[in-house]
Amino acid sequence: MIFEDTSGQRWVRIKIFLSMVVFTFLIALSLYGLNHYKIIHLPLINIITTNFVTVLIKVFSAYLLITIILGFLRMLIIIFFCFRQHKRKKIIQEYYSINKPYLKLFRPRVSVIVPVYNEEVIIRRTIKALLKSEYPLTEILIIDDGSTDRTAYVVSKYFSHTPKVKLLQKENGGKASALNLGFKKALGDIIITVDADTIFKPATIDELVKNFSDSNVAAVTGNCKIGNLHNQLLIWQHIEFVTTQNLDKRAFEELSCITVVSGSNSAWRKSVVEKLGYFHHDTLAEDTELTLRILNAGHKIIYDDRAISYEESPETIKEFVKQRYRWSYGILQASWKHKKSILTSRNKTLKYFAVPSLLFSYLLFLTAPIIDILFILAISTGSTSIYLFALLFYFTDTLNSFLAFKIENEKMKPLLWIFLQRIGYRYLLGYVTWKAVIAALRGNHVRWDSLIRTGNNVYK
Repeated sequence: MIFEDTSGQRWVRIKIFLSMVVFTFLIALSLYGLNHYKIIHLPLINIITTNFVTVLIKVFSAYLLITIILGFLRMLIIIFFCFRQHKRKKIIQEYYSINKPYLKLFRPRVSVIVPVYNEEVIIRRTIKALLKSEYPLTEILIIDDGSTDRTAYVVSKYFSHTPKVKLLQKENGGKASALNLGFKKALGDIIITVDADTIFKPATIDELVKNFSDSNVAAVTGNCKIGNLHNQLLIWQHIEFVTTQNLDKRAFEELSCITVVSGSNSAWRKSVVEKLGYFHHDTLAEDTELTLRILNAGHKIIYDDRAISYEESPETIKEFVKQRYRWSYGILQASWKHKKSILTSRNKTLKYFAVPSLLFSYLLFLTAPIIDILFILAISTGSTSIYLFALLFYFTDTLNSFLAFKIENEKMKPLLWIFLQRIGYRYLLGYVTWKAVIAALRGNHVRWDSLIRTGNNVYK
């Protein structure tokens, strides 16, 4: 798997380098202290130290200012293209609504794949929701990836007499291997992938599939919502989901550079996935990795806000960190794997906007404490320009979420927590990002840890 280093030599070299840096810093600090208390007399030390601190302050102040400006510009770009996409989709939907009686019905064969591992608590409800789909499904394939609980028993007990539901069992090999088995066995031309904790609305599959009437479309990602919304952490995730889905994904679709087709609610053109070699096993973000290959191959990816699903999100900080650590590490793996193809990609918005935006967000998470300290220092020292830019940034950031909730017709009450959400989330994701980066440097083997299911998805 990408980043793994079984020899451990990479981490040894990094530790030697860091030790040298720390040792040099301690020597310099000791010399400065001895000189300051006149134990030794080295005027040059004072000059070097003073100039170094001055330069350091200027560099960090410039970094804070540049970060705020870039963040602000990114928000403006996202908002502009989000509304352009929203307006375009509205015109298309009105056209289909008016001309529906005269349009040829698009009805390809559709298979649904549900990869499962120890999902006995939730799998029955997921399958029941899929069976209520308004779209005439060819089959629902439940791929049991070596579960050690009663998942297979539950599926067999409740759905063995349902012809459309087929249970395929295999040895544990990871989600990518389960998905690949499903794709190879599926009869459909369009493949829907659903996570075991995800509940589809009856119209969701129909909304996903209709986008494939455009032969250039290779994948469609749906509108994921949180179904177990009952504590503060889940409210924070809800704010993130709504904002990301209804601003970022809309804008990225308009720019033709959606970087993640979420595996919990997605549709794929089978022929394209076959041609590109299915899902790969060398990252923990198999959906992101395949998405990047699809973009680099010149295919189109769509975001459909009407293809709504409700999923069970982590309810504790421990489970949240576990999930986001895997996401962060997997995205780092996928980005590193495709670094050369991204640099040479003909998709300019992927190369010059989507990937830089991703790197920018990682940099923000990694340096969150420094940014906050610099902001406080800017206020205390009267640095008006930084202070005003920061206020403008926070205002625009709040406006982002407000607009996203407005577009989605979501209740505004959760936004009362947005200030605390931004602070809490920034440090949680900062911790997760540092953990992922350090694991990548160490060359650790990071495995897919399944989350504890509660069955608290209350969507009906």
